[in-house]
Amino acid sequence: MSTRPEPQTLDPAAAPPAGSLVLSLVGSGGDGIALLGDLVLAMAAQQGLYGMMVQSYGPQIRGGESAAILRIAREEVHWEGEETDVLLCFRARDLARFAGAVKLHRASLVVLEASDDAPLPEWLGRSARPEFRYPFATFVDGVEAEGEPKNMMALALLCRVLGWPASLAHRMLERRFGRRPAVAQRNRAAFDRAWAAGEAVPALPHLAGHGVPLYIESGNEAIARGAIEAGVRFFAGYPITPASEIMETLIDELPAVGGRVVQAEDEIAAIGMVLGASFGGVPAMTATSGPGLSLKTEMMGLASMAEIPAIIVDCQRAGPATGMPSRTEQADLNHALYAGHGDFPRVVLGVFDAVHARDVMHRAVRLSEGYQLPVLVLSDAYIAQRRTVRDHPSDNRGQPKRVAWKPGDPPARFHLTGDQVVSPFRIPGTPGGQYLSAGIEHTLEGYPSASGEVHQMMNEKRFRKLPAIARETRDWVRTLGRDDAPFGLVAWGSLSGLLREWVRERPEWRVFLPEIIHPFPVEAFTAWREGLQWLGVVELSFGAQLHRYMSTVTDMRGVASLGRSGGMSITASELDRMLAAARKEAGR
Repeated sequence: MSTRPEPQTLDPAAAPPAGSLVLSLVGSGGDGIALLGDLVLAMAAQQGLYGMMVQSYGPQIRGGESAAILRIAREEVHWEGEETDVLLCFRARDLARFAGAVKLHRASLVVLEASDDAPLPEWLGRSARPEFRYPFATFVDGVEAEGEPKNMMALALLCRVLGWPASLAHRMLERRFGRRPAVAQRNRAAFDRAWAAGEAVPALPHLAGHGVPLYIESGNEAIARGAIEAGVRFFAGYPITPASEIMETLIDELPAVGGRVVQAEDEIAAIGMVLGASFGGVPAMTATSGPGLSLKTEMMGLASMAEIPAIIVDCQRAGPATGMPSRTEQADLNHALYAGHGDFPRVVLGVFDAVHARDVMHRAVRLSEGYQLPVLVLSDAYIAQRRTVRDHPSDNRGQPKRVAWKPGDPPARFHLTGDQVVSPFRIPGTPGGQYLSAGIEHTLEGYPSASGEVHQMMNEKRFRKLPAIARETRDWVRTLGRDDAPFGLVAWGSLSGLLREWVRERPEWRVFLPEIIHPFPVEAFTAWREGLQWLGVVELSFGAQLHRYMSTVTDMRGVASLGRSGGMSITASELDRMLAAARKEAGR
């Protein structure tokens, strides 16, 4: 059995850098870990500090272990870091679920329950600082019982550690609980008692904020608000982890701009409602995770066959089947690219983070409405539920541009003229615009057909959209690092945050991040990779789905695959190890 290491003399050089601090908060259901993390993040934002919070929890509907990992900094941060500067844990046994997610360094401050004598696990690492212990728990006859709110006592100690005034916490508690006076009074009393008793807790280097309050948003909230700004006015969905907050945000905010939200009876009904609204001329979307995307697949084919705009957001989680609902992965890519019977065009976009999500939703609406086809937006659990402190977003409202049929246009619904790739859309109720719309193969006029020649012609007609989309989106990429760096990586989605910080310290590397996955920006990639001595693709997919897909659109001979299953995102040190092993195998 592991034993707690003896504290060692602290090396001053091991102190955490003053520009960024990582806090790991660990407990169980009922301890209020999520609320504690929210309050700390809100206090940071109020002072003009940037940051983010990643939550980790098990599959239980109620109870179970819970962790919140926060990183706060003077400048923008893009991943949560790898080693924690402060670990606050109510029970040492709760750490077991978070092996690999929490790691100490020599200068970490560890705050534990005073009565907990359970050993800390060996994998956690060791700190040279003495542990600080505080009596968070209340015991009756040797059994833990309900007492003062632990998270409020923890908040007081964290304020001491961070050098934040009690008055700031008081304002946050009033803002959060002001409408519930009894709860507010109880929480403040617990905070004040711990604040008075916590003078001995060590303080870390103070992070001075910029003084101007910043904005907090999760990836799911950003997707919802980006959709509203882009002109989406109908949403139908079904609750599913980790996508549910998209619907919850839209329930609160979409009606204010004249939109409507329906919680459907199931995933299939939800996308059916989306197609119905879009058929009526209203920009519409749904959101789900992997199991729901499987159920929506047949209707995706209908959207493409009937040329009805539709936006499907997929917040990927570890699969298959139920998988690990609260864990992240990038393994729905094959499904997004290929799922469905028959051949039909679709667009696939990837989300980098909460800031990027708003821009992605504008692009999704633009492509779906403009080309009358389904657009899939791939987020993942890491982005979806991560809360980010960012600059205030600008109001960037747009109007979707769907080419509408009008009297005098060609009489056939699916007729094209000249170099057109999209037929004018006929909105029901337009005089003279009646036509038959169905999922069966059809002629230019919309009449059902069993002709192989008609089927070939209509497939060619529908697939003419993709080259046009590829031309329009050829520069939808981001690159990191020096253009002449000899080594390169390709990644997508949530790995962009880690790579933005990783590449700054490794000038020999450059990174290619496609914002659109399909159609892939081949020309931009070909130009970017010139002069490379070594290239790899890193992704959270056991089956190396991005690497395999890229092999179908460009030359990938000799390109290394660095994929692994999800569950936890890749860290900087893990990426270094993966690259060292891959380059050694390649003889470089």
